[in-house]
Amino acid sequence: MNNKKKILGAVLSSLVCIFFLAVYLILIIYFQITGIDKIPTFFFILLVTVLLVPIVGIIINLIMRINEIKSGEEEKSSKY
Repeated sequence: MNNKKKILGAVLSSLVCIFFLAVYLILIIYFQITGIDKIPTFFFILLVTVLLVPIVGIIINLIMRINEIKSGEEEKSSKY
């Protein structure tokens, strides 16, 4: 039961962070596509990259955290 709470906490915090980054990403892409307030292509690619890299990192970190919780590494290291 305790492991489920830890996994749920990791998933929820990751989803909140991804949500905020994704909102910014969607807004930037929307304004670039519609042409309302276009920015130069270089800066567009730079902004998209700056927002995508943390999203990928959060997902990788979430997978590693879930594997750590399931393997019981946390309980093993708390003995020392």
